[in-house]
Amino acid sequence: MELSSLLLPFGFRVERDVEITGITEDSRDVEPGYLFFAYRGTSADGNAYVEEALKRGAVALFTDSKKTYFRFREKVPTFYTEEPRKYLALVSARFYGNPEKELSLIGVTGTNGKTTTAYLLFSALNRLNEPAGLIGTVEWGTYSQRFPSSRTTPSPTQFFKQLAYLKQKSVKWVVCEVSSHGLELDRVYGVKFKGGVFTNLTPEHLDFHKNMFSYFAAKEKFFFSTEVSLFNLDDPWGELLFSLRPLFKTVSSYGKKGEFKIESFNSVGFVPISYRGNLYRIKTSLKGFFNCYNVAAAFSLLTLLGFSPSELQETFKGVKVPGRLEEVTPGVFVDYAHTPDALEKVLKALRPLTKGRLIAVFGCGGDRDREKRAPMGRVASLLSDLVVLTSDNPRSEDPEAIIEDILQGVEDRTRVVVIPDRRKAIEWALGEKREEDIVLIAGKGHETYQQFKDYSVHFSDREVVEEFYGRKKTV
Repeated sequence: MELSSLLLPFGFRVERDVEITGITEDSRDVEPGYLFFAYRGTSADGNAYVEEALKRGAVALFTDSKKTYFRFREKVPTFYTEEPRKYLALVSARFYGNPEKELSLIGVTGTNGKTTTAYLLFSALNRLNEPAGLIGTVEWGTYSQRFPSSRTTPSPTQFFKQLAYLKQKSVKWVVCEVSSHGLELDRVYGVKFKGGVFTNLTPEHLDFHKNMFSYFAAKEKFFFSTEVSLFNLDDPWGELLFSLRPLFKTVSSYGKKGEFKIESFNSVGFVPISYRGNLYRIKTSLKGFFNCYNVAAAFSLLTLLGFSPSELQETFKGVKVPGRLEEVTPGVFVDYAHTPDALEKVLKALRPLTKGRLIAVFGCGGDRDREKRAPMGRVASLLSDLVVLTSDNPRSEDPEAIIEDILQGVEDRTRVVVIPDRRKAIEWALGEKREEDIVLIAGKGHETYQQFKDYSVHFSDREVVEEFYGRKKTV
């Protein structure tokens, strides 16, 4: 696409036209003919990499630095903006043919439950013969072909490229997990969503947002771009959002107090939900009371979008979510829980299923919220019979120092075992497991890597469990 055509709707004057073959904000991804966006990020300044981008073949620049603008404008077409992230989204959308305008998008946001709710929506739509795509934490793609994701909400260049791919595959709907980072960093700027769900808000990402009110504000702005908004009324932050309903378009709620009322959290194999005088039994194989909220969210939003609530009663049955209370082998579960609230919920969900001991294996990520480490230690020690503390993704921090932070929340250390090596920790817990015990391996869920200071290695909790029992069978 010619640069002048690409920038035509945004009012930028192009004096020297060039052909644009791609767009990126990462200089390592630049190829000949690319438009490079250089701006200050959260950990680096893209303006420092303009020379590298030009050497790799960039033919035009966007920058938030006047110094960069004046330095390079004679070499290549260069444009200055104080809002580079927003223009990255707008220009990327146009480059890929604005696929978002021809698709019906559903967004799910909140601290916990995004992935499960997204999978329920994605699966239900496809079962209803409404072709749907998925863009989320674990993977993205169509019902028949999916690819691993690198982050919950991808960069605008990747997001619109993925939407274009899904449009080409003739999907009608796209279910997206929308993270607070994605909202704060304008990754979905300018996109209109057919429907949006708010699951809950608990302390997370406070190293980025600084406080809960800033975290909430990032989530709140999402609902100014949704036609139908659905809030969890049992969550105080969801209740606050619901109180702001005059600001949004169509608004509804779910939960014990919502318009879509969860009548019981103890039913086996289904979630009973009453709506407008009718009771619906929503079949599901997902375990845990918190999954009642996820099922209710998916059922409620699809009902609001015009699908028959009676027909929806069967559409969630058998849906499984990678790394979300996933039973790898009898009595051994893998879950992504990496916040105090999520860990508490999954342990409480497993307690009624536990005839013997409940053993929890977990750690905390490095270079992330230190404030959540002690509370996670407290939750695990109170709700488990035995805790095995280990590494998660230590990144640049000392794993043993992270574990010491977790231990600050533990009152009774006699029921805590410390094994920093995650593989050895998991294998120790599995070796310790008796027939009626349940082992929860928390924190990484679907992830297939472990991050250290200067490198990453392949690592899957699920694979460690499968390998352990595979060896056991051959002995």
